Amino acid sequence: MIPPIPQPDPVPLPAPGWLLWGLLMFTFFLHLIPMNLVLGGSLIGAITRVRARRGTRPHETALAHLIVKSLPVLMAAAVSMGVAALLFLQVLYGRLFFVSALLMGWWWLGVIPLLVLTYYAVYLMAFRERDLAEAGTLVAWTIAAVLGLIALIYGNNMSLMLRPQEFVGRYVNDGRGVQLNLLDPTLIPRHLHMVLGAIAVSGLAIAVLGVIRRHADAEFARFAIRYGAFFCGMATVINIFAGLWWLAALPREVILRFMGQDMTAILVLLLGILFTVSAAGLLIHGAAGRRPEIGVFGSVAALLLGIVMMLFTRDTVRSAALATAGFQPVTWVAPQWGPIAIFAVLLVGAIGTVAWMVRALAVSEAGGK
Repeated sequence: MIPPIPQPDPVPLPAPGWLLWGLLMFTFFLHLIPMNLVLGGSLIGAITRVRARRGTRPHETALAHLIVKSLPVLMAAAVSMGVAALLFLQVLYGRLFFVSALLMGWWWLGVIPLLVLTYYAVYLMAFRERDLAEAGTLVAWTIAAVLGLIALIYGNNMSLMLRPQEFVGRYVNDGRGVQLNLLDPTLIPRHLHMVLGAIAVSGLAIAVLGVIRRHADAEFARFAIRYGAFFCGMATVINIFAGLWWLAALPREVILRFMGQDMTAILVLLLGILFTVSAAGLLIHGAAGRRPEIGVFGSVAALLLGIVMMLFTRDTVRSAALATAGFQPVTWVAPQWGPIAIFAVLLVGAIGTVAWMVRALAVSEAGGK
C-alpha cells in the first residue's frame, strides 16, 4: 500500500527546525508587504485610472501615475523576498509541497510566463504610459487580473499541500499535472481574504504617500490620505466576513484549535483581528483630523502587528491540518552554519537595498522629478 504522505528524504535539515521555521516566518513577512502592495496597488491603480478618465479628477490621474511608477520596484522586492520564503517552505515541507505542485504541474509552471508577462506590462506602463493613452487602462486591468490569477494558483498549491491524504487518489485519477484544488471549501474565502488584505495594505500605503507629500502638495496629500483611508477601511470591514468564512470552512479538527483547545491560538487570532481593525480605525480617524500623520503612522504600526499575528494564525492552521493528516517533521539535523551565515548577510543586504530603492522612489516622486 502506498503511504499517503511521502517518506522523508535521507538528508538532514541544514539547521535546527526552530531556526528554519523562524526564517520562514520572517522572510514570508518580508514578502507579504511588497506582495500586498503589488496586488492591491494594481487593483486600486486600475480603478483610479478609470475614474481619472473623466478628465476632471487631476488627483486620480496623479495617483494612477505614481502607482505605475512604483510597481516595478515593488514587484522586484516581492519576487526577491518570495524566493527566500519559498526555499524555507521547501526545506520544511518539501515532500508535501512538491507533490501538490506536481499534481497541478502545468498550472504551477505557468506562473513563470505569467510573471514575465506581468513584468513586461508593468515596465511598459512605467515607461510608456503616455504613449499607451486609452490602452493604458486595459493594460492596468490586465496586470491586476494576471496578478490575481498568480495568487489563485499559489493558493491552490498551498491549500492542496495541506491535504496529503488526497495525494494518491488524485494522482491515480489524473496524473497529467492539470489538477486544481477548486473544490476545497477553504480556497475561495482564503483567496478573498488575501486580496482584501492586499487592498487594505495598499490603501494605507497611499495614505502614507499623502503624508510624505503634504508639504510639497497639500491638496494632493489630503486627497491621498482620504482616498487611501476609504480603500483601507472598506476592505478591512469586508475582510472581517471573509476571514470568518475562511475560519468556518476549515476542517473540524483545525477549527477546534480556535474554539477552546489552544488558548494561544485563540489569543493570537483575536489580537490579529484587533490590530487590523484598529489600523483601519486609526487611519479613518487620522484622515478626518487636523494632524493626519499621527493616525496614519499609528495605523502602520497596528497593521504590521496585525500581519504578524495573522502569520502565526496561518501557521497554526497549517500545523493543525498536517498533524491531523499524520505528518511528522524531520528531526535529523546536521547544521551548515557557513551557508546560513552567508544567507543572513545577503538577506540584510537585500533588505537594505530594497529599503534604499523604495526611499529613493518616494523622495523622487515627492520632489516631482
